[in-house]
Amino acid sequence: MLQSYKKVLLVVLTAAFAIACDEANNANNNAEDRVRQVPVETVAIELDDFNDFIRLTGTVEAIDDAVISAETSGRILSIVNRGEHVEKGGVIAQLDDRLTRAQYSAAKTSFELADDTYNRLKALYADSIISTQDYNSARAQRDQAKAQLEQAEKQLQDVHISAPFNGRVEDRMIRSGELINPGQPVARLVNTDQVRIMAGIPERYAGDIREGSEVKLRFLSLADEVRESKVTYAGNVIDPDTRTFTIEVELSNPQKRIKPDMVADLQVQREMLSGVVIIPRTAIVRDEEGTFVFVVREENDRKVTELVSVRTGPASGAIIQIKEGLSEGDEVVVSGMRNLSSGDHLNILKTEGSLERARRIQSEQRSVASY
Repeated sequence: MLQSYKKVLLVVLTAAFAIACDEANNANNNAEDRVRQVPVETVAIELDDFNDFIRLTGTVEAIDDAVISAETSGRILSIVNRGEHVEKGGVIAQLDDRLTRAQYSAAKTSFELADDTYNRLKALYADSIISTQDYNSARAQRDQAKAQLEQAEKQLQDVHISAPFNGRVEDRMIRSGELINPGQPVARLVNTDQVRIMAGIPERYAGDIREGSEVKLRFLSLADEVRESKVTYAGNVIDPDTRTFTIEVELSNPQKRIKPDMVADLQVQREMLSGVVIIPRTAIVRDEEGTFVFVVREENDRKVTELVSVRTGPASGAIIQIKEGLSEGDEVVVSGMRNLSSGDHLNILKTEGSLERARRIQSEQRSVASY
């Protein structure tokens, strides 16, 4: 009877112990299930080349852009209309030339007479028939008549106000029938087949930017159109007011879509970095202690975060170079950091390549800016 009781008691104790173990295991499992898992997006670090650009705003100018002025006085007989194209040497405006032609005719006759007299006296002087004084007087009169003829020829040419280069008349300052004086503006002639973009580079980059530096240009008014060129001129003088030096970038413009005084966004290449760590700028966390990123680590078959101090390099758009703190293959959190702390367990929603994400963000930013 006693032995039977002991057997029953042993069974009961064994069962109770098993139940207690199961409850403990369930409690542990429930506790693990209750550990906070923060939803995040991550990128895998890739090495790539990185162009360090300086971002600027510039203004478009036409290389050939001039206000054409009169060089003689007179009445305007005709002038081309705005919008008309004029070839180099072509007539923009025509002055009344009747008086000028009469003056030219008189000057030509005077020169011919003085030249004939000089040639006759020259032969007599060679035979010692006339004096040196008479000969020199005839030569002086001939030279004076020649100068007057050349001046009359110049005035006759000036009644035709001609184009110094191929261009389009963008403005007229006078009308037919008006009287003008020397130096008075007549028309503005512009050729936009070739344009230049002017911009100011901060003086701290004086040792980095030079003629030949690569440039990317974006024109927001032309549906965010991007063009590539090089710095064609880099100034050696710093503007004391803006602490910048001037650069010029020339572009061909055969379709004439780029217009003077347009605004252009420039990215001037400062240097090319090869095989460096690049991450999206959204991954950077800054506070009073420094610059950090959240790196994904493995811990007991779970993804957890570690806050890692980094040293950054140059940035361009949505991407930034990391000089110290990260290596190729590291996984970095780029979204969801607001509620994230070091050691948190992660629920990774999406993982991309670092360059793939950065370029996608840049593309989205351009689309929003264009909109």
